[in-house]
Amino acid sequence: MKVNNWLNSIQSLLYPSGCLLCGAAGDYKLQFCPACYRSLPFNRHTCPICALPLPPSVSSDMPCGRCIKKQPPYTQSFAPLRYESPVSKLISGLKFNRRLYLVEPLARVLTDCMGETFIRPDLIIPVPLHPLRLQERGFNQSLELSRVVARHYRLPVNWQLCQRVRHTQAQSDLSEKARQKNLRSAFEVCGDIQSAHLVLFDDVITTGATVTELSKTLKRAGAKRVDVWAMARTPGY
Repeated sequence: MKVNNWLNSIQSLLYPSGCLLCGAAGDYKLQFCPACYRSLPFNRHTCPICALPLPPSVSSDMPCGRCIKKQPPYTQSFAPLRYESPVSKLISGLKFNRRLYLVEPLARVLTDCMGETFIRPDLIIPVPLHPLRLQERGFNQSLELSRVVARHYRLPVNWQLCQRVRHTQAQSDLSEKARQKNLRSAFEVCGDIQSAHLVLFDDVITTGATVTELSKTLKRAGAKRVDVWAMARTPGY
């Protein structure tokens, strides 16, 4: 009996019962109650290339002006949520407060929204952290999220194929132009990706500087196609 009580206590800490936002009874897979799930800031009307939220008056069949002006090195992006409250609080809680119980429900929002209507890649590559940043944080949130998604779709994930070889200043502290400069030569491919269709997996796309630089690196190494999947997209960039 004591062992069962101890296990139940540990489980309640790792996997809180009820809705993550209001505490009400939630879906056992998504961990959101129906009302809170419907209220999430879904990113449904977007640029097909960079997943930027578009005004209702702009057709989502056409790329945004920014992507028309300069074609990104990746083919398309998918981010089911906008990086707004409460999504921003959930993702920040995962990254900076080690709330690893959020990995599963967040990743399940992505698979729930994406369904099965996509071109299956050969491999998922989580955006890498520099070893010093990884040591500081203790885990790579993009890797943990990508593992759940990869398991759902029965796709391979490889976190060692692309490495962050230069320790850079945190992107969140920089302007858009500084972010691009900050990431130059920051990544290195450590395996064979000739003619592969790859998916880069990140937690949040802000300016797109990280996935752009990574996509360039992968394309130079021989990747045939690079797509981007992320949990959320920041509006306004």
